[in-house]
Amino acid sequence: MGSNEVSRRLFLQGSGSFVGSAALRAGIPGLAALAQIACSARDSAAAFDILTANEAQELAAIASRIFPTTDTPGAHEAGVIWFVDKAMGDFMAPQLEFLRGGLSGFQDGIAGNNTFSSLDEDKQDEYLGSQEQTPFFGFVRFLTLMGMFGMSSYGGNRDQVGWKLLGLNPGQHAYQPPFGYYDAEHRKGESNGD
Repeated sequence: MGSNEVSRRLFLQGSGSFVGSAALRAGIPGLAALAQIACSARDSAAAFDILTANEAQELAAIASRIFPTTDTPGAHEAGVIWFVDKAMGDFMAPQLEFLRGGLSGFQDGIAGNNTFSSLDEDKQDEYLGSQEQTPFFGFVRFLTLMGMFGMSSYGGNRDQVGWKLLGLNPGQHAYQPPFGYYDAEHRKGESNGD
């Protein structure tokens, strides 16, 4: 058995755990409907369906510090908060209370009755640094990355800015090896299928 077969087998065994995940249980038709609704709301700047305006403002501020706008687009430009709103109303609905409770606790830790969004960027970064090991921060970071790099049809990754940051062509649906430097180095020793 070649090393490719073993790695394929291990990949399939590992991917089996995803079958029971909430995201896949939502089903393709449900995700397609969610995608259309999320994009329509995001593009028209409509009110949020699940998050309150205050929750959305604070979560958007957190996401914008997790993936800030620099000389490249960040979470704000990608519309991450629209992904979070739609996800909390659909396949991540069981996590909504955790998100709300975590946000309340997160806000309670800010001195002077301030909100996270009211702090300047340096204070926001300092406070986030003190929260990096909390489950709430880990969850919001996960949501931010999903909204940043997921399919734009799910509400985030507006105009495929996340994919473009990775150097992916949104119109290309398949890639041929070598995929990266690691693959190119390995293939240097191969010739004509040897």
